Amino acid sequence: MFLRCLRPLRYPSAAAALVVLGAVSASAQRTLVIDRFDAKIAVAADGSITVEEVIQSTFTGSWNGIYRTIPVEYRTPQGLNYTLRLTFDSITDGAGDALKWESSRERHYRKLKIWVPGAQDTTKTVVIRYRVANGLRFFEEHDELYWNVTGDEWDVPIQSASAEIRLPAGATGIRAAAFTGGYGSTDKDASVAIEPPSVRIKTTTGLSFREGLTAVVGWDPGIVQRPTAVDRVRDTALSNLPLLIPPLVFVGMWRLWSRRGRDPDLAPVQTRYEPPDGMSPAELGTLVDGTPDMRDLTSTLVDLAVRGYLRIDVAEDEGFFGL
Repeated sequence: MFLRCLRPLRYPSAAAALVVLGAVSASAQRTLVIDRFDAKIAVAADGSITVEEVIQSTFTGSWNGIYRTIPVEYRTPQGLNYTLRLTFDSITDGAGDALKWESSRERHYRKLKIWVPGAQDTTKTVVIRYRVANGLRFFEEHDELYWNVTGDEWDVPIQSASAEIRLPAGATGIRAAAFTGGYGSTDKDASVAIEPPSVRIKTTTGLSFREGLTAVVGWDPGIVQRPTAVDRVRDTALSNLPLLIPPLVFVGMWRLWSRRGRDPDLAPVQTRYEPPDGMSPAELGTLVDGTPDMRDLTSTLVDLAVRGYLRIDVAEDEGFFGL
C-alpha cells in the first residue's frame, strides 16, 4: 500500500503514523500458508525413484507463485560431496495444466520458481513430478531411502505433511522412521505405518518456519539393483569435479612429455674399425672430437686429390747459389 499526499501535511507525526499503519495493514493482508504437502515416492527395482509432490497453498493477497527448494547435495562419511541427479517430468496445477517454472542452483539446493496464475485470495495446488537416478543408499546389511520429504527452506508454515513410500514387490525386512523440525533435529512428531510393500508417514503437528519432514526407510538387500563400481566412481567424480583437476593435469603433462620432452631411444653402441662410407675426413674428424681442425681440412684436400678431384703439385723455389 502506498500513500500519496496531495497537500503538505501540518503534522509530520500523524503522517508517519499513517505510513506505518498502512505498511502493517498491507503486510497483514498478504500471507501464504502451505495447507498440505503430500508426497508419493516409488522405488524402482533399478535403484531409481520417482517423486510426486502435491502442494496445496492458501494465498491471502496477491502472489506470483511459490518457491520449492529441494536438497540435492549431501556429505559422505569420507568427507566427499554426493549430489542427487534430478530429472523433472512436469510441474502442473491441480487440474493438470502445465505451469511456468524456472530451475536454478542455490548452495546445496535445487531451487524451483513456479508461477501460479490467479494466486490472490484463493487456494491453489501445485503438482511436481521428477525422477532421481541415485537417491538410494546401500549398506552391507540393508538398502535405504533417506529422503527429506518437504525440505527445510520453507519461509512459511506447513499445516500438514505426509509421504507414501512404495517399495518393489517382495521387499522384506522393512523398517522406517520419521523426523521433524529444523536442520539436524531428531524430533519424531509423525506417525509411521508399515504396510508392505508401502510405508505411510504423516506429521502429527504442523511444521513452522524452516522446518521439514524427513523419512528413513530400510529393507533387506536383493530386491533393488545395486550400483556397480563404475557407477560409484562416476557419481563420485560428478559430485566432486574439482578433485579431477590434478589427475587431468598429470595426464596432460605426461602426454606432452612423452611426445615432445622425452629423449629419443638410443641405438646400441657398436664398435667400428673403419670410417663410415661416404664421409669425408673433415666430417669424420669433426665427428670424433667435435671441432673442425686444420688437419681435418688438410686430410680432406689429400682425399680429394686421391679421388681425382684435385691435383697437388710440389713447387720448389730456387735461391741464389742454392740459398
